[in-house]
Amino acid sequence: WSGRARRHLRAMQLYVYMSLIRLALLAAAVAPTAASSDHAVKMQQIIGTARIAAGNGDTTLALASLDKLQAQLDAWRAAIAEAAAAAAAVPAAEAAVPEPPAEETAFSMNVTYVPDKCRRKSVEGSVMRVHYVGKVVATNKAFASSFHTGSQPFRFVLGSDEAPVAGWNEGLVGMCEGERRRLMVPHRLPYRAPG
Repeated sequence: WSGRARRHLRAMQLYVYMSLIRLALLAAAVAPTAASSDHAVKMQQIIGTARIAAGNGDTTLALASLDKLQAQLDAWRAAIAEAAAAAAAVPAAEAAVPEPPAEETAFSMNVTYVPDKCRRKSVEGSVMRVHYVGKVVATNKAFASSFHTGSQPFRFVLGSDEAPVAGWNEGLVGMCEGERRRLMVPHRLPYRAPG
């Protein structure tokens, strides 16, 4: 191998790897299909052939494989662009604005776990760190969760307007560290997205 051929091969490999990363990100945005996995498998096979040929000193086959790889990459890019265009052409259904329930849900609090030792209880002004899952009662569908944001507890001052649900200021007073509660909060005490 000449120095120029090795540099060309390394440059093509870098280009291919960067292109694969871009394609993987684009493919994640488009619904996965059997065709997209076929392209990835073919490209892996071509890369393997090029690697073996380069290792054996067969520059002609290695460079021909890289050209074939470029053609496969272009075909995959065209397939993804076509799928994205087809997805964009389908009009999105308008999201229905949920109506408040006909029946008013009363605020309620249910203590589900109390630790053996309770050294202190929360009072208005306490800094609270809580994990939570917010669900719509009628559908039991989660609309918010601290577990889907990197598992970091939500931090706020009890009694302030920092709480994402106004009912938390009522339902978390007198709570022990490590205690678990289930709150039923009516829609009149609105949800405010954190941040």
